[in-house]
Amino acid sequence: MTSLAKTELSGTIIPLPTPFDQKGEVDEGVFRKIIDFELRAKVDGLMVAGSYGQGPVMRPEQRMRVAEIALEQVRGKVPVIVHAGAPDIQTVLLLSEHGAKIGAAALLIVPPYYYTDHNEYEITEHYKAVARSVPLPIYIYNNQRYSGIDITPEYALRLVEEVSHIRGIKLAWGTLEESSRYITALKGHDFSVFPGTPTDIMSGAEIGVSGTIAPLASVFPELCVELWNTAVKKEGKKAAGLQERVRRLYSVVAELTKRVGRTAYKELYRERGIPIKMYPRWPAKQLNDRERGELREKLFAAGWPPAA
Repeated sequence: MTSLAKTELSGTIIPLPTPFDQKGEVDEGVFRKIIDFELRAKVDGLMVAGSYGQGPVMRPEQRMRVAEIALEQVRGKVPVIVHAGAPDIQTVLLLSEHGAKIGAAALLIVPPYYYTDHNEYEITEHYKAVARSVPLPIYIYNNQRYSGIDITPEYALRLVEEVSHIRGIKLAWGTLEESSRYITALKGHDFSVFPGTPTDIMSGAEIGVSGTIAPLASVFPELCVELWNTAVKKEGKKAAGLQERVRRLYSVVAELTKRVGRTAYKELYRERGIPIKMYPRWPAKQLNDRERGELREKLFAAGWPPAA
């Protein structure tokens, strides 16, 4: 068994989208701009190649390259988490070992997807294989909608008891109630819970979530960083106002995503001055100029940009 590298993850951890050129190759220049944009907001960490980062539809060498770019661009300012999830353990080990080699702080691993008839023994062995090979903390990525497998609080506890490298979980959406169930089930263990939406961060901080890993935070990092910081400082009135603004923005983004899918985030980044050419990495509906104007109006009504 490898000795475990120590790291503490908390706060506003940004899942990075991967921008592409028109041929579906990683747009390295724009990706570096996105990373600098997040760092200027004083985020607490970055995560690459997750669902939002398009990892499952990228070639392994592309996934390794975005991890390398992130580590190069961050230069040790914040921890970088590498999502190494894949249907097969061989690819997971390839990506995990590469992440450890280049200096990742931790791994995020979704259960082996596509074959939804994996039993508990197979899933547990999947995580054990990584722990035997790589001296990095492992965070479970529970995303039943995409993986077809649900790592329940009770199963998460059994995994922690079997695989000591496991240090927490990212919940794909993570309502306050869901987060609470994991916190209760894993009480007494070195185990962190990160919900994937920022709509209940104020209450989440009160019950003990360790932070958030949310796509919305990637396009409004200043707001979400400020929300988390005021919530943990128990600045109730200020945090409540920030939380309400996050909820309004989330509603706008959710409505747009229903209409155009992940193109929504390409448009949001372009509104923030980041010239993403292609995202996601498949043909997707685009906005026209009228729809972009309507989006700006809705964002303004929801509180962005904030009043001076």
